[in-house]
Amino acid sequence: MLPIPFKKWVTRPVYSISITIPTSFKNNKPVLTFSIQLNNRLILALIGIFSIIAVLQVSILVSGKDDTQLAQTNTSTENTTKEYLEGDGLENNNTDNETLDSDEVEYNDVLDYGFKHLSKSNPISKTETEDKRKNFLKIKHTLISEALIENQVSRLEQLSDAKMILLNQKLSEAFITIVFNQTKVEPHVMAYFTGTKDLKKFETALMEQAKYHVPASIKLAQSALETAYGQRIVNNNYFGIKDKRGKTKAITTTEYYTAAEYKANKNKVVSSKIIQKGGKTLYKCLIKDSFADYHSPWESFRAHSIFLNESKRYSPLFTKGKNYEDWADKIGSTKYGGVGYATSPIYGELLKKIIKRYNLDLLDY
Repeated sequence: MLPIPFKKWVTRPVYSISITIPTSFKNNKPVLTFSIQLNNRLILALIGIFSIIAVLQVSILVSGKDDTQLAQTNTSTENTTKEYLEGDGLENNNTDNETLDSDEVEYNDVLDYGFKHLSKSNPISKTETEDKRKNFLKIKHTLISEALIENQVSRLEQLSDAKMILLNQKLSEAFITIVFNQTKVEPHVMAYFTGTKDLKKFETALMEQAKYHVPASIKLAQSALETAYGQRIVNNNYFGIKDKRGKTKAITTTEYYTAAEYKANKNKVVSSKIIQKGGKTLYKCLIKDSFADYHSPWESFRAHSIFLNESKRYSPLFTKGKNYEDWADKIGSTKYGGVGYATSPIYGELLKKIIKRYNLDLLDY
């Protein structure tokens, strides 16, 4: 209930407005006269209506601003990988040519090359590859089942080396024929994965998977990334494994260090700068370091398997089963929850992109 004095104030007419429209401006004779009476109730109602309109306009503006901020946040998230590799990202010593100069081999630009290659490559539609994937999976399961039944074993690792080689040859040939050759694969990538001059990489990765339980997709993606698809191979080293003894010739590479790591490795640093990535302060350093020397590509592939299996640092990887995404997420920098195979903040993301781009996960079993 409104108080009596206020009620009387609300209902009491207080304004009378007359509007006269003249017939002509010369004699100023009126033709129409309007008279409007306003009381306080009507005034309050009008104030209320305009207040509601004002509130709604402010809400719309704020909502629009929030949507813009959300869109900007999503765009920022999508560009995170790109930002790591541009400006304060990885070094770029070869912006004009995709083929890297092998006369003076350095490791500092292979990840940059990997990112740029993936950015330039045409994405493959899901519908384009789905049938191929299904067809290969059927053949893969058939070949594995036949091998197990024929040799009366329950697990693939129980097969003899000869039988395992035969099975992996069939799997490799089926993958190349049904999937790889039928996909839009760049010529240098095709040459790297399917070339047999130095090593049959698909077959070798499958053999190492059976013996050492390193997913074939991870091994193949790492070798491709660490060598820029075979264009940067030093001393038959396909996996960027360092020579802790320091007996090989030091070459240039890029590392991302914390302050403590920077201090511990300062004698190797050629140049450095402080960057902010993912809320962390890092030293992006060009360093001189020694990389392991192998007699053959096969020896490098085997050394990689042993390296991961025998080091306690990498034991958490083998709790991830066959899931290549879990492996890729865990194998990266310790600064971002990984086991520390590489210091690059985006190492795992690049592995996942390579595996997905070329359907390498189909080889995992």
